[in-house]
Amino acid sequence: MQTELHADNQSADDTSGQDVNTCPNCSALMPSTMRFCRSCGARLGEGVEEYTETVRFQNSPHTSRAGKSQTASAVPPLTSPTGIKDWGARARDMRGQAIRSATTGLNKWKLGRACRGVPRWMVWVFLPLFVISITSGLFSNSRLRVRNRSNSSSATAAASDSYLGSHYTTAQGGAFIEDITPPGSAADKAGLVGGDVITLFDGKPIKSESDLNNLLSQTPVGKTVDVVFTRDGETKTTRVTTISENENDRLEEAFNDGPKGLLGVDDNFKRVQVPGTNIYGVLLKDVTKNRPAYIAGLRDGDIVIEFGGIPIRTTGELNMRIDRAQPDSTVKVVVMRGSERLEIPVKMGEE
Repeated sequence: MQTELHADNQSADDTSGQDVNTCPNCSALMPSTMRFCRSCGARLGEGVEEYTETVRFQNSPHTSRAGKSQTASAVPPLTSPTGIKDWGARARDMRGQAIRSATTGLNKWKLGRACRGVPRWMVWVFLPLFVISITSGLFSNSRLRVRNRSNSSSATAAASDSYLGSHYTTAQGGAFIEDITPPGSAADKAGLVGGDVITLFDGKPIKSESDLNNLLSQTPVGKTVDVVFTRDGETKTTRVTTISENENDRLEEAFNDGPKGLLGVDDNFKRVQVPGTNIYGVLLKDVTKNRPAYIAGLRDGDIVIEFGGIPIRTTGELNMRIDRAQPDSTVKVVVMRGSERLEIPVKMGEE
């Protein structure tokens, strides 16, 4: 107690004879010329010397009412206007250094410095999740690229398949054509018709439907090849220029959307061999009265062997030729009635 009283008396003696100010923070007596308290560093007033902005730092030491520093690393109080200027410059340097350190830490992935103030366990939790999300994105993109390449390859392979434009099956030692559809297809332009049996395609033998399909899948679209086939027991040759699946579908769609002809006979046809010949035709069973076929003179039991100049050897081909006939057009129908061969013009109706 005596020591403190002695210090107070000494401080009072030091300030006697001059103007003094009382520190509003620690109540210490300071000369009026001082701008900061010697004991606690509190601001005492403003002056012309103070042109530097005061900077307070988050980690700077705080002083208590008693004037004692709360941290061991207290900054010594400044005692002159020159010290005030030095302190402002030092503050700017420290702030710039802190920004540079943080930037350098981020660039070098120094998480300890860049994430100062963040609990360390959060870093170790979110870092693996971040790595997993990056790798998952890379793998998903890789799978997407592989899938796209696969789809592209499949589309290219599908586009490279050639089409004839006909329905065929395995029969009579080759690929037996049931009908030619749609109009304008490769087989139609080559003159093939239902009942023809393809035995050679581009110089390669055809024994079944699968043989023809395999060769078509290996043939480039638009290639012209020689096709050997049999019709009515005779071997014939034609040239076929293949088309793509898309083109064949387009032709079929246009045909389905167009008008259809009407003959006026039930389609319960039967494929039969014409007596006394080696050719086949289609037997009519039900010719409807007051329809184009009946009005023109066709009757039950007639065997159709030609329709509009096209040989008729299968029921599928006759149905297709009836559909392809334009309504109100006149079509010559050749039939065998017993041993008699008749040519009957028929004005087609519309389905």
